[in-house]
Amino acid sequence: MKFYNTMPEEQETIVNIDYFSKILNIYSSRKSVIQRLYLKLGEPTKINCVNSLVTSASWQIKFEDKKRINIALSRPTIIAQMK
Repeated sequence: MKFYNTMPEEQETIVNIDYFSKILNIYSSRKSVIQRLYLKLGEPTKINCVNSLVTSASWQIKFEDKKRINIALSRPTIIAQMK
């Protein structure tokens, strides 16, 4: 999978906890976050591409999958070491 390097002012990662549906939604347009989530959580639920380059991805994790939720919400996965 090849990634598009989004401009810094357009990069975002959104974590949404849907208590009614019991689903954790994670969306990111930041290349490094997408790569870490892909390695730790596997294939995204949805991928957005431009010219066959991945510009953003999102994952949906059910509350029952506690291990994946712990991985997804860990600081090193979402933020890592900001420079």
